[in-house]
Amino acid sequence: MDDLRTDEDDNPPLTRRDRALGLLSFAFILDEVATGIESLAPLDAMLVMAINQANIAPLTREPLARMRYGRMEAAAPDARRRPVSINAVAASLRLPFETTRRRVRRLQDAGACAAVEGGVIVPEEFLTSPGYVQSVFENHNRLRAFFYEANAAGLVDELPRSAYPPEATVPVRAAARLLSDYMLRTLDMVMGITGDVVGVLVLLAALGSLDHPQSIAAIAQRLRMPPETVRRHVNELVDRGLCVRDQRGVDVPEEFLDRPLWRAFLRDNAVNVQRLFAGLAERGVIEAWFRLTPPMRADVSQARSSSGA
Repeated sequence: MDDLRTDEDDNPPLTRRDRALGLLSFAFILDEVATGIESLAPLDAMLVMAINQANIAPLTREPLARMRYGRMEAAAPDARRRPVSINAVAASLRLPFETTRRRVRRLQDAGACAAVEGGVIVPEEFLTSPGYVQSVFENHNRLRAFFYEANAAGLVDELPRSAYPPEATVPVRAAARLLSDYMLRTLDMVMGITGDVVGVLVLLAALGSLDHPQSIAAIAQRLRMPPETVRRHVNELVDRGLCVRDQRGVDVPEEFLDRPLWRAFLRDNAVNVQRLFAGLAERGVIEAWFRLTPPMRADVSQARSSSGA
């Protein structure tokens, strides 16, 4: 991962767009992370996401495969999935190997992962299960609401035309892959600040609630983590000057976003959000959305808060 820029000569003041996209995307990412996949806890959901993206990476470079496996009823078969080692997964999320191995073993017992020659995969059976499909549709609704809200606020730059012929339905599974790419890129960027994935989740809980500080108990409940784990990571984040904690709870004061490290992150985040929307447009997802009725304001609010307070 490239280090975040902190040189003042290459760190001009934030633009309105960078700041606005940052605040909007923090809330969106927090909802995505906190909701997870099916009934999985956020950290386990991130492991499944990372494994699945590694499994299908070769297929994303094949236009025919991208079209064939873009619909919800057409997950790529196990034989076409490239296994990934537990060591590679641990390195990508900056998790201890033993922690990753233990969690992947539990995911195998739950049917969310499978051990095969060469590593692990997320099997087709799990990716077509009712619980997984339902969670993907819920994530997709939040993604669509996120795009409409950003677009309505004038935060989306010009997008490319679709490179695919119009389809009868929205390619939801293809959109999910693009969303996973964005999520993993963003989480990797935040890990450059926090140093580990658990710190990322805790910091996102504070960033996604800039308008109201969160208590340790509320963060622990939302992330489904032990309060002591959250408290320890909050203390580390406070020591690094990334957030504050007072009688109201844990907070990232908005003035913190003017610091060089955050300015660099928010600019990089704006690039990644635009990259996500451009990928969705190129794949024909946004064109398909525009053929549907745009979500009402109430739908946007519901999508942003569907994972609970």
